[in-house]
Amino acid sequence: MEVGHNIENIMLTAGEISEIFNAYYHNSASIQVMSYFKEKVSDPDIKKAIEMALEQSKSYVAQTTAILNSINHPIPQGFTQQDVNINAPRIFSDKLMMLYTRFLARFGLTYYSEARACCARSDVRDFFNTAIDSTIKLFNLADEILLNKGMFEKEPIIPIPEKIDVIKKQSFLNGFLGDKRTLNAAEINRLYLAFHRNALGKAFLIGLCQTTKDKELKHYFMRGKDISQNHMNIASGFLDKENLPSPLILDSEVTESTETIFSDKLMLFHVVSLDALGLGMNGISLSRVMRKDLSIAITRLMTEVALYAEDGFNLLIDKEWFERMPQATNRQELIGV
Repeated sequence: MEVGHNIENIMLTAGEISEIFNAYYHNSASIQVMSYFKEKVSDPDIKKAIEMALEQSKSYVAQTTAILNSINHPIPQGFTQQDVNINAPRIFSDKLMMLYTRFLARFGLTYYSEARACCARSDVRDFFNTAIDSTIKLFNLADEILLNKGMFEKEPIIPIPEKIDVIKKQSFLNGFLGDKRTLNAAEINRLYLAFHRNALGKAFLIGLCQTTKDKELKHYFMRGKDISQNHMNIASGFLDKENLPSPLILDSEVTESTETIFSDKLMLFHVVSLDALGLGMNGISLSRVMRKDLSIAITRLMTEVALYAEDGFNLLIDKEWFERMPQATNRQELIGV
């Protein structure tokens, strides 16, 4: 409770509204995906993680609904049981569903942490604090399951230096000509994560390509699959030059089913959301790497993803599937100029 204030008299800021709106929307989508995963998973340990993710998303939707109701804000339509066919055949293996659940937990942890920094009203703070704590538990459970089952792909091991050294030449930044150094730990980490993220995204897109009946969306998802493969090729190219391994490709974790599972609206929204996440991850990578050739490669990849995401947003708008977030008052319209 705010000290000396009645919470009902404290309006949500623009930042708080946007974060609560997004949390509601993304979790309503996650409920449908996890509901399908829960019906199809066979491994009891992996099912436990999926059930945890499902219950968390349901709780988050209930909590964000309560906050929006407290300010008489209309509740977004989001996604419902009409957007998923839980009786459709399995499209992903247990391993892929587990990896995808962990990936969504990572996305949630990044999002909730950033959102928490934008919020001051006590009930909104409490929501994001709880979401962070719960998502950490899911993330830890996912890692334990993957490790215990030998599914966790660890990053390459590099030698421990005998002493701490300092950079003495600006050639440390080189990437094309001159004294080009080997990749450092941070750069290996970002390349490995980029490959793994795109391998997972490619496998997911293969499943969407097989199950959508909309030719326009099928073409869009195929394009996304090719973009993911291109990003994997670039990441593995840098790693190969250092004789470092790349993560495994996950294409074989997708079954041959072609029966519709998710609504076209849900599939397209999910892909566009992952595009936005990819842009953010690439932005973080750009801030962590120091070799010029790697920085330029990441910048080019960001441009490719940005253009792909823009086309996805345009498709959402054209099909009238994109719900408008609250926006500032149009004073010029009110004035009549």
